[in-house]
Amino acid sequence: MRKYFSLFLLPFLLSGCNWLEFPAYILFGKTHEKVKAEYTDLEGKRIAVIIAGLPAIDFEDPYARLDLALASAELIRQEVDGVQFVEQEKIERFQQENLDWISMPMSQIGGQFGVDRIIYIELMQFTTMETDSINLVRGRIWTQVSIYELDSSGPNIPKYETEIELVYPEQGPLPMSDTALIDARQQVILLYGQELSRKFHDHKRKIR
Repeated sequence: MRKYFSLFLLPFLLSGCNWLEFPAYILFGKTHEKVKAEYTDLEGKRIAVIIAGLPAIDFEDPYARLDLALASAELIRQEVDGVQFVEQEKIERFQQENLDWISMPMSQIGGQFGVDRIIYIELMQFTTMETDSINLVRGRIWTQVSIYELDSSGPNIPKYETEIELVYPEQGPLPMSDTALIDARQQVILLYGQELSRKFHDHKRKIR
């Protein structure tokens, strides 16, 4: 086995290539890599997922924010120990009854729900139609995410920020149909929840 391995590497060594930079999955059959959590202070916390959506998104899909928040909370709950989430219906009701909520400091919003953390999501794009098309289906989500620590000395300053942008299906749009629309919406929400959850726990990522 050692002989064949050496013969396999020989062309790269002779050509001046750095074999250490050669993809690990080619050399060793490795298909996944370990990825550390980007933020690790959700464990055991009471959390509110608050989503601010553009008016055009709310008009096109009135349930987009609610479904996105529910999926995200559930997928985080599955991976992060001891988290508790405020019921999303309470947050929706608060937003509807306080139309100026978006101008409130996070400490004031958090005080409404007695939480330790706020996962604040700015929903910049949510659509199930391909751009500039009425006949093609493709789910797209683009968000900016911030985490506020209400139990810290700076509750109104985000302690973690990231951006998530994804599309489904990745390989290209689908012909228009009711089934395609439902599938694109469900899958892009699920993928978003998974991607957000991965920010908060160690995981394995497939090597492309």
